[in-house]
Amino acid sequence: MSDFSVYTAGQIADWMSQGTIATAPANLYVTVFDDTGTERATDFAVGGRVSTTAGTDWTITNTAFENGTEISFGEATADITNLQDIALFDAATGGNEIARYAMGGAPFDVSDGTTLAFPAGNFTFDIVDRTE
Repeated sequence: MSDFSVYTAGQIADWMSQGTIATAPANLYVTVFDDTGTERATDFAVGGRVSTTAGTDWTITNTAFENGTEISFGEATADITNLQDIALFDAATGGNEIARYAMGGAPFDVSDGTTLAFPAGNFTFDIVDRTE
């Protein structure tokens, strides 16, 4: 199973079958979802998805990439329950979901005033190949 979204899988299919692909984003935006599929990044001090620079804020190991810098949403502005997934998008709002996976220890809660941060190397998106 892959961490890729339907959008990303479609881009790969277009690249392989049509020779076309969308322009790569300059930034990747990190967000979190609860167990109902509701995006919850706006419930933190950062006020939305956390922007990272594609290329420089990520470390590649074989066919996987992980956050090379801390990703911090800041303090929760309310009690947030049942956080489940972390995801990457190509825009600060809306846009295309690139990849998503369940966070370790999920679901979990974050209390009002508690910071949600992921140290460098804390989460990895894997592009599984036939040797894995």
